[in-house]
Amino acid sequence: MSIYNLRCSLLRGTPIALVAALLALGSAQASLSSAISIVLQKGRHYDPTDLFLRKGDTITLVNGDDNSVHHAFIEADRFAFDAGDQEPGKHATLTLKEPGDFIIQCGIHPKMKLTIHVQ
Repeated sequence: MSIYNLRCSLLRGTPIALVAALLALGSAQASLSSAISIVLQKGRHYDPTDLFLRKGDTITLVNGDDNSVHHAFIEADRFAFDAGDQEPGKHATLTLKEPGDFIIQCGIHPKMKLTIHVQ
């Protein structure tokens, strides 16, 4: 078998392998498109105070205070969330399953508010 014939026979399967690889990559990117946002609860504030996210994204609320307990919650017609009491250093996660605008409040510090906009 000449080098030319060997090269042609190797290249015949290349388009199929390339298409399969691209399809697999597209599937991986679709599953990785959800974002994880970290929100710090410290000094009676959320940081950041506004988030623009997509349905399926996850928020991790981290209590960054040394001594204060926080209690994040959402009360909305279509969606509710309650993290319970979060001791210093603890975190809670929330996956956004509904589109809309929501306000995360702290049950202990009523002026603490985080607005999330979910597409």
